[in-house]
Amino acid sequence: MPRKKTIQPDPLASYEFEDGAIVEFRDETCLETGKGLYKRHEYEAIRDAVLEQIFSTYVDKKGKKTLGHRDNDILKSGYTFDKWYVLNGFPDRDESQIRKKLYKDIKTNIKIYIDTIESNKI
Repeated sequence: MPRKKTIQPDPLASYEFEDGAIVEFRDETCLETGKGLYKRHEYEAIRDAVLEQIFSTYVDKKGKKTLGHRDNDILKSGYTFDKWYVLNGFPDRDESQIRKKLYKDIKTNIKIYIDTIESNKI
């Protein structure tokens, strides 16, 4: 017997382009529901919270911020990032997930922010 289709919540707003593409605007109150999506939303919330705390350590108005000492570098390895993550009271997660996935995503996002700021210099 086939499953019922999931009824998705309405987006906050939507916009249709001339070519037929539709863009929907959503926030936490109207996220799409589906198999495994709640885990993705939970992970993205944690990733964004970590980025908010780390951002000012690595990025300033000019681009990459110079760190005073290598010991202060949270992102020098997955191990140091994992220690920092636990000490700052973030939710318990699998250690390998923190080192393999979250650490790489944070490092990639910080690099993207730095490159974007440095490419917009005049």
